[in-house]
Amino acid sequence: MSTTPPGHTSPPATVPAALIELLRQQPQLVFSVLVGSQATGNTHTGSDWDIALQWAPEVNWMDILGQTEALRTQLAQTLHVSPQAIDLIDLRRANLAMRAAVAEEGVPLTGTDGLAWMHFLQRTWRELEQHYWEQQHAA
Repeated sequence: MSTTPPGHTSPPATVPAALIELLRQQPQLVFSVLVGSQATGNTHTGSDWDIALQWAPEVNWMDILGQTEALRTQLAQTLHVSPQAIDLIDLRRANLAMRAAVAEEGVPLTGTDGLAWMHFLQRTWRELEQHYWEQQHAA
């Protein structure tokens, strides 16, 4: 049984295997999802890399900050780009619009074979449904 929702695909061929392997080596990273132009294939010279990250729930925010910045540096070296060209999104702190973009348009890179990915999708879609219901009914 596939845990990748309809519409989601494997990472584009332009995503280096070394990037995926580096993400897989992060012990406290639950899953990662490519978003933005690299995910859609609409890249241009200077396109950055937008990667949404779900860290393990037991990791405190200070550790997340340190691990995220270390990962940004490692990803920049792996991709041969400046660290400023790496945008890492902490999904625990992301707003609903960003989480919806990840759920609906993102390309899963790692960890999407587990329950955390399914819970993320369910929670995001439930909150979106609630948001739209409130808009519709002016609640």
